[in-house]
Amino acid sequence: MGVHPPNENPATAPVNGTTLEELLALVSRMAANEPHARCRVAAGPLAPLAEALNHLADQLATRHTRVEDAFGVQALIEQSPNIMFTCDVNARIRFLNFTIPGQTVADVVGANLYDFIAPESLENARTAIQRVLATGVPDGYEARPAANTGAEWYAARVGPIKVGQEIVGFTVILTDITDLKRTQLRLEQSNRELESFAYVASHDLQEPLRKIQTFGERLKATSAAALGPEGLGYLERMYGASTRMRRLIDDLLSFSRVASKAQPFARVDLAEIARDVVGDLEAAIEKEGATITLGTLPVFEADPMQMRQLLQNLVSNALKFRREDVAPAISIHGTEDARTGRCELVVQDNGIGFDEKYIDRIFNVFQRLHGRTSKYEGTGIGLAICRKIAERHGGSITAHSSPGEGAAFIVTLPLVQHSDR
Repeated sequence: MGVHPPNENPATAPVNGTTLEELLALVSRMAANEPHARCRVAAGPLAPLAEALNHLADQLATRHTRVEDAFGVQALIEQSPNIMFTCDVNARIRFLNFTIPGQTVADVVGANLYDFIAPESLENARTAIQRVLATGVPDGYEARPAANTGAEWYAARVGPIKVGQEIVGFTVILTDITDLKRTQLRLEQSNRELESFAYVASHDLQEPLRKIQTFGERLKATSAAALGPEGLGYLERMYGASTRMRRLIDDLLSFSRVASKAQPFARVDLAEIARDVVGDLEAAIEKEGATITLGTLPVFEADPMQMRQLLQNLVSNALKFRREDVAPAISIHGTEDARTGRCELVVQDNGIGFDEKYIDRIFNVFQRLHGRTSKYEGTGIGLAICRKIAERHGGSITAHSSPGEGAAFIVTLPLVQHSDR
């Protein structure tokens, strides 16, 4: 057992020296990974131990900081599976986190970004980047690389770099979408083949159908007396079926033409198109005693002919599904949102409406909420054409309705079209 001078028990002496309680408190703080844990170093026999524990606390703090860095911004950039780089306003690369085989960072930094994009993708990339530099709004594009990076396609997200309010460059994050793109291209090819088949099949069916109708009319004109009431009944049923078939073929052709006969996008004034559609439907509007109200409508980029078809289908739909003894009242209006870059077209009526549980069904081909024997004629393709037109423009269509309370069809479309559509 050691002998200590008076008042120098390690736990209590000297009065201003480091105490055992202080050392134990430091150990407890270190065990809890508390940052900046330190112990007072004073005179006495425990001072060397206090210094040693403080040194250990410093080492642990440094190690803890390194662990934190493993989950910080530097790790996010350096260990990301995505290619990230920054460029100035002239598209010169200033920083990147990834180099392709055979090139060093020094080879890439200072080079022009567009030199690394395949020629067929340059226009889309340049357009998206210029939009970001002009508006400060993030954008994106898809592109093939000009060099062998191991990927065939990338999806790029572009964002602005700002110093104060000034845009001084942009960031780009690339994601490998090769597998997704291959699947997309296969589906597009399959769709083209199906649309071509539908068009050819529908077109080729028209000639024999015309003959059925023509010979049916001749038979009725020349042999009505010989056929008798029963024979004439069969003839009328045959003629009615061929008429429905003709209408179905025409609608199938219209559906297939949304893609096969599409026109380039141009600046479209929807108000002008709406006035033309109302003029085209003037006879039907007068027959039903309908009132058409045209509100404010947007100007945007679209296929003019398809916008005309879209509006005509929606207005015709509103005229068809009217309530008994109630004159149709149809409103056509829209809105623009420059912030989101999208616009809305709304066609609202006071017709019979429908239960919204059928909302997905009404936009599918050949889907009708009313049977073929009902008073509402049609093939069930009109709204499917509307959806296909909206999707071709990068938009969507939906509806709000209740039985007996009319319906509102809402088409959402981008104000500006990307050239890859």
